[in-house]
Amino acid sequence: MHIPRFMCTQHPDSTTRVTAAEEVDEAVIGHIAFGCDEVMVDYEGKATPYSQPRDIAARFISLGLPLGRRFFITPRIPSPRLEDLERSMLSLEASVLANGYSARVAGVHAVRWIVLPMVEDFETLMFVYKALDLKVRSLAELKATSRDEPVELVPLIEDAFAQLRVREFVEAVASASARSGRRAEHVRVFLGISDSAVRHGHIASSLAIVHALQQINDINRNSEYTVWPILGSGSPPFRGGMNNSYLAAVEAEQYAGFHTVTLQSAVRYDISHAEFTKVREALARHGGPRRVEIKVELIATASELYREFVKPYLAKIAELASLVPSTRERVSWTQYGRDIEGLRVPRAIVYTAAWYFAGLPPTLLDARFIAWAYKRDALDEVVKALPALVREWEYDSAYYCRKRVEKLLGGSAIREVEMAFDILGVKPEINEVYAALLSNAETHAHVIALGKVRGFLG
Repeated sequence: MHIPRFMCTQHPDSTTRVTAAEEVDEAVIGHIAFGCDEVMVDYEGKATPYSQPRDIAARFISLGLPLGRRFFITPRIPSPRLEDLERSMLSLEASVLANGYSARVAGVHAVRWIVLPMVEDFETLMFVYKALDLKVRSLAELKATSRDEPVELVPLIEDAFAQLRVREFVEAVASASARSGRRAEHVRVFLGISDSAVRHGHIASSLAIVHALQQINDINRNSEYTVWPILGSGSPPFRGGMNNSYLAAVEAEQYAGFHTVTLQSAVRYDISHAEFTKVREALARHGGPRRVEIKVELIATASELYREFVKPYLAKIAELASLVPSTRERVSWTQYGRDIEGLRVPRAIVYTAAWYFAGLPPTLLDARFIAWAYKRDALDEVVKALPALVREWEYDSAYYCRKRVEKLLGGSAIREVEMAFDILGVKPEINEVYAALLSNAETHAHVIALGKVRGFLG
């Protein structure tokens, strides 16, 4: 069967606002203009109409596009552990009903996979699998769908330390699939970079992803089923950098071993189509995973030092986050945010945009760990595991604004970041237009203008 390679998503990482009503046509454009063979209809923390999967299916069928063969609709439902149970169940039902519709009208299954986000325990995964099977049976009794629904759950693992246990989650999904009567020949697992980076920092997140991809490769050598990893990555290096025309090739090398990669909003709206084509071509050339030794202790230390570094500034970042506009119909991060050291912080895109607005790109928040690794002769090991790291720091150095950081966050952050620049041999080349715009930035309009210069909001 066809396993998609490029997943168009509804992330609010672009400077262009896209309404829920526009997302049906957006899916068609994503397939025709950007070569996506999958769209992720997003219900996580987002006010998406429950009819949207069915509406997209109807549009594809009416246009004669290859729905259910070379293009699939993959909803991301809310986690019942983090959002209302009712929203999780309604989005599950919408997904199954879209399949029933496409089967009746076109004889194809539009939905083959449903993404469950923020998976950190087996109980929630098993609960949702059970709920899915119950939905299928009850809707089949009403003749709204068939009993042999092919829909599988895809766990989205978004925490570095959960990703280190990816083998356990894959085995749990395969076992649950087999118990429910499905053939567990193909298992998809989604590895998220962004939320892990918010919690643990960019280096810890990146090391965990590389380690997880190696584990998946080991599973595929010794298992009766094939695991197809999806990598969730955006444009800024803090969020994976794989949608960035400057970084895509080196990021694809760093995270080699993925099968599917997300093409988020910014790469489709905030850069030229020629630049997009470079990104897509770079991502299409990736190979198998690299074999590098990654010590779990390094990931733990990177996480600890990142959290130490950012904690004094999180209140200010939350304040700046209020200026970051939402470009999709998501609920506010104050209702559905993340936690660091017991403090509530924005979700990844707003968090990333707020740090850029402070003049301190979030990749640089690992400065304390860089110094620690250098003093202990461990930096070469980190750079070997993460060959894109120095180039990521070079890229983000263009958006580092010393005066702005000193004004908003104080001098301590500056000293540590500039020491890390020296250690890595990076000489910041500041984007002067960007720095001038940032120097007195204090409104929503400034946030959008700065994002347009970068080519992404967050």
